[in-house]
Amino acid sequence: MKGNFGMNETLNTLKAIFEKHRNERVCVVGTMCCGKTTLIRNLSQYNCVDVDDGFWPQISEDKIKIFSQTPITKEIINSIFKLMYEKVTVKRGSPLFGVLILDCDAIVYLDISDPLLAEHCKKRGDTSFDDALFVKRCIEEDWNNHKARDEKAFYYLTITE
Repeated sequence: MKGNFGMNETLNTLKAIFEKHRNERVCVVGTMCCGKTTLIRNLSQYNCVDVDDGFWPQISEDKIKIFSQTPITKEIINSIFKLMYEKVTVKRGSPLFGVLILDCDAIVYLDISDPLLAEHCKKRGDTSFDDALFVKRCIEEDWNNHKARDEKAFYYLTITE
């Protein structure tokens, strides 16, 4: 499934995906400031999990300081991703929202145009557009690697607001 979606269409599409994959492990990935937290708040009936809520409390203050450096580098991203693979699991019936594709049965990629991402970062005020764009590129690389293996269900949604 592929398409451009506003908030209501995105919510309805995610609900349909979650219903279809009700007893499977679903990862919803998107860069910082693309709207994942807003979507989670509107999908409470689906037991959605924000990876940040489960991951960061497990990480030492020293590591958090290292991971919080800007600009974000490939080394920082790789270190975060490695720890996420070790510490986070996707549970059946609880879609996991984050920046990394973990072991799952279905993947939803929430893409966002660069201009809209810049607008979202500016509105939020605590996230650098360059960092969000860098993370977006890392997610796209991960997405393409998983698609090449073609072992999961893939859904591509473009956020338009």
